Amino acid sequence: MSKLRIAVRVLLGVILCVTLVWAFAIYSFNRSMKIALGPEFGKDIQDLGVALKGVLGEAIFHRGTILPSDAHPEKSPNADDKGKGLLTAYRKDPERFRRYSNLLDTALNASIVGDAALQMRLPSAMPSTSEGITSVRRDQKIDSWGHPFCLMAAGDRFAVISAGPDATTPISCLNLHIAKKEILSSERKLYQRPSGEVVLILDLNSPKRAAEQALQRP
Repeated sequence: MSKLRIAVRVLLGVILCVTLVWAFAIYSFNRSMKIALGPEFGKDIQDLGVALKGVLGEAIFHRGTILPSDAHPEKSPNADDKGKGLLTAYRKDPERFRRYSNLLDTALNASIVGDAALQMRLPSAMPSTSEGITSVRRDQKIDSWGHPFCLMAAGDRFAVISAGPDATTPISCLNLHIAKKEILSSERKLYQRPSGEVVLILDLNSPKRAAEQALQRP
C-alpha cells in the first residue's frame, strides 16, 4: 500500500473520529440541558425570545425608549428569576407580547428600508414602496404581516409606513390616508397610529441612521 493511500486513510479516520466526538458532545449537551431545565427547554427559549422582543417593543412604542419601565439594576432580581417572571407574564397574556414583538420586527425592517432610502438623498429618486429598493433583501422589505412598506416624502422628511396588522393584501399606499402635514409636524419619529399603521419618520438632512432617528426624544 502506498504512503499516499495510508495518509488518506489516516486522515479520513481522524475526520470520522472528530465528527463522532462532536456529534456525541452535542447530543450530551442537549440531553444535559433537557435534564437540568426540563423537557420544555426548547419551547421556553422560543417563548422567552418573543417575550423579550415584546418588552422592548412596548418600551419603544409606548415610551420612546429602549429601557423597560422597571429598569432599576440595583433593585432587579437575578437573571434566572427575571427570566422565569417574564415567561410567566408571557404565558398569561401571550397576545400582548406577540403584538409588540411584531411591532419591533416591523420597526427594525422599516429602519433598514429607511437607511437604504436615505442613500438616495433626493425624494424624487425614491420608489413609492419598499419593493422598488433593490439594495435590501426581500425578507427585510416587508413588515411582520407580509406587506411591503410605503414610502412618502414631505419636504425634507420622508416616512416609511407599514399598513399595519389589519391591512388587506394587496396594499394600496394611496389608501393609507396619511397626510404630509402629519409627517412634517410629528414630534415622534416612530409610532403606531390608532388605525394601526406603523410610521417611521426620517429627516433627509440628518447624519444619523434610521434607528438613531427613530429613538430621538421629542
